[in-house]
Amino acid sequence: MGGRVTRVFRNFNVENRARREISKEKPTPAPRHRTARLDAMADSPEIKEEVLRKDDQFLNLLKDVYVESRDPPVRVKDGGGEHLPSKQEEKRLTKLGRFEALDVKKVPKGKISLVEALTLLNNHKLQPQIWTAEKIAAEYSLELKEVNSLLEFFIPFTVLEFPKDTKKAITSQNQKKLT
Repeated sequence: MGGRVTRVFRNFNVENRARREISKEKPTPAPRHRTARLDAMADSPEIKEEVLRKDDQFLNLLKDVYVESRDPPVRVKDGGGEHLPSKQEEKRLTKLGRFEALDVKKVPKGKISLVEALTLLNNHKLQPQIWTAEKIAAEYSLELKEVNSLLEFFIPFTVLEFPKDTKKAITSQNQKKLT
């Protein structure tokens, strides 16, 4: 609705405004910088003659120049302290159940995959006495503080099924017949 209103105001009297803008006198251009005037001097015949003139002395010196190119010798790197140490993450295999095809196979220690996170949250929810924060931290190579935060702030969904006897069927009292 708002687009229609703005379009009406934007298109109001467009042709007259365009004609008014076109009929205005063009503004005078800004003055050119002094270096732009050097181009006009380049058209002079004296400058052209100086540029095109060959100097024999410089040509003789240029002929005496000989350039030889060689590649530097290749050095074999011995792996001694030249490189910056790269942090190699220690990886662990994931503990997957029936979702093995959906998840990654290796994760860095101190991290968990999505399927593992859902699995451990569900295990803790169903059996909190067995799946304590300490056991989860040891099982998945996590820090205890992070596991406690995970268990506190992330809760898996619960699915509630209503018994069939409490469901109310929608029945209409006056059924209409189609004729």
